[in-house]
Amino acid sequence: MLHFKQVSLQFPGMPEPTLRNCTFEVNAGEVVVILGPSGCGKTTLLKLVNRLYEATTGQIFINDNDIQTIPLTTLRRRMGYVIQQAGLFPHMTIAQNIAVVPKLLGWSKTEMAARVEALLELVQLPLAFGQRYPSQLSGGQQQRVGLARALAANPEVLLMDEPFGALDAITRKSLQVKLLQLQQQFQKTILFVSHDIEEALQLADRILILNQGLLVQYGTPWQILTQPASVFVEELVGTQDVLKQLSVLPVRSVMESTSFVISHLPKIGSNRSLRQALSILLKSGQSQLQVMEGETAIGILDLNHIQLVWQDPARVNTEF
Repeated sequence: MLHFKQVSLQFPGMPEPTLRNCTFEVNAGEVVVILGPSGCGKTTLLKLVNRLYEATTGQIFINDNDIQTIPLTTLRRRMGYVIQQAGLFPHMTIAQNIAVVPKLLGWSKTEMAARVEALLELVQLPLAFGQRYPSQLSGGQQQRVGLARALAANPEVLLMDEPFGALDAITRKSLQVKLLQLQQQFQKTILFVSHDIEEALQLADRILILNQGLLVQYGTPWQILTQPASVFVEELVGTQDVLKQLSVLPVRSVMESTSFVISHLPKIGSNRSLRQALSILLKSGQSQLQVMEGETAIGILDLNHIQLVWQDPARVNTEF
């Protein structure tokens, strides 16, 4: 879906490039979180995709089409853009904010009204909020509207620049869960800039790490945690933190498959993380959990299975 090929950007008057020879691919329907210290080029990389910045050298492709060959307005209308603190137009109602791109695309009033209603429901906001103004909503509610606006014209790609960074921890966690739910439903291709390691581990299919404009590692959360490419990556991500490793592995990756039911055991869904499983084990005082797929028992998770993760990571099944 997205392909960066030897992309560099050097701003006039700057002694060094902000980005240097970045090459990577993002698959359709994949969430890629971009991590790195302040000033490493995270937001710059994002803005190259919708040509808010133009690359000095190299090429960026969407579905094998060089973005330089796509008219700028057409390109940007194919992408949703979500920024920190939502970036809503204060003089427009919530409904008008959501309908900005559909209006530019010439949708009818009936089509826009139906889309606004559907998106408010999707992000779990009351339909009456459509007549309010951004100043009448909380920060978390505004961020939900920003996400709805980005989805309004059903874009191929979502660009998200620290969208939850200014929110309190409870609201941020809620919106992270909501984004994962929406992603399961719509399978958008998402580039997500973050400075929060825990957020990256929760949301990402793959993590791209930048340092001083260079791409220093690109891989799954498990690969980043267990096979860091450098001391810099180790220190940035905290690869020695066992709980972080447990947070990126689903229960099914280490469980013992069986349909045998042990009725007295606590139950856990197969997609829940090993970190969540460990918490349940400690609270319950049990040494095992019954792993469920819906209402069907599919396995047993033992405390010893969890210990495998830090004793011998190579034995963990990461094909999940």
